[in-house]
Amino acid sequence: MEEIAPGEQAAVRIRTIVPRDLRRYLQTTSIFVALALLWVVLSFSSPYFFTTSNVLNILLQSSVVGILAAGFTLVLISGEIDLSFTSVSALAGVVAAVIIVQDGVPVVLGIVLVLGVGAAAGLVNAYMTMIAGIPSFIVTLAMLGIAQGLAFVLTGAQTIQGFPYAYTVLGQGKVGRIPVPVFFLIGVYLVLHYVLSHRPFGVDVYAVGGSRRAATLAGLRPGRVVTIAFVISGVLAAIAGIILSAQLDAGQGNFGQTNLLDAIAAVVIGGSSLNGGSGTFFGTAAGVLMIASINNGLVILGVSPFWVQVVVGLIILAAVMTDRLAKGELDVRQLVPIPRRGS
Repeated sequence: MEEIAPGEQAAVRIRTIVPRDLRRYLQTTSIFVALALLWVVLSFSSPYFFTTSNVLNILLQSSVVGILAAGFTLVLISGEIDLSFTSVSALAGVVAAVIIVQDGVPVVLGIVLVLGVGAAAGLVNAYMTMIAGIPSFIVTLAMLGIAQGLAFVLTGAQTIQGFPYAYTVLGQGKVGRIPVPVFFLIGVYLVLHYVLSHRPFGVDVYAVGGSRRAATLAGLRPGRVVTIAFVISGVLAAIAGIILSAQLDAGQGNFGQTNLLDAIAAVVIGGSSLNGGSGTFFGTAAGVLMIASINNGLVILGVSPFWVQVVVGLIILAAVMTDRLAKGELDVRQLVPIPRRGS
């Protein structure tokens, strides 16, 4: 009889004792508990953290990263990866600046064309991944360079400024005291959560991400599911680019490049599996708020912004290790080898 490794034995025990739905619920709940504890610590660390203006500021800071993270979450659940979203976002802002500011295209038509750019980028990513058979990591890494390069070509590496008010209101406007981008953020997450939880496409995404072979045998079309996921990710990247360029009243090729690490960190912290087939948008939302709160809190405490990147990187490693330990995919003895007697 074949011997089962200790790590696999732990995985079997966890999966047997704790049902999958319950594990997912506990994982999502633990993220919100950790977020609440973080807020308590930061509130005691600074009296300025939990003020109304600062909470709204955190939500505003979360808007662009949160929308990017939502697209990344969907692609990740489908079993693929998208590293191009920040460059597609920058390209979207540049295209908006070129056609609306320089060419005088009406705002509504310009926004539709920009969303088309995002959808096209997602379609290319899906085609090269599913038809050409190139790993999505390589495809989207290439798209990252292509999109950013095109953004610089279109602007001549210059900044294009001067959007009309009807455009800038999307990034700078407020409804009462709540910034308009926050409504976009909430709307995106509510729609995607509904689709994944209550529509057949949501079941298909989880099935394809969990086992592509099993999904195919069940009559699903993985290529179609992954293509839709990539296109949605591209459109969401374009929306994020529109909001960011509206906030800054400008389009530039390197806008938002620092959002890549934050978005990936938020998704990983939110519990999405890097192997696909697992993840929730509520978890990603908590991850986004956690990253934004850490960034905001460290700035308030006067910590160098360079340390923020270090902290986010460490959080990514810690989140992945914790997730693997919880699933039984990693044994503590692998991390801290215990010498055997007599050795």
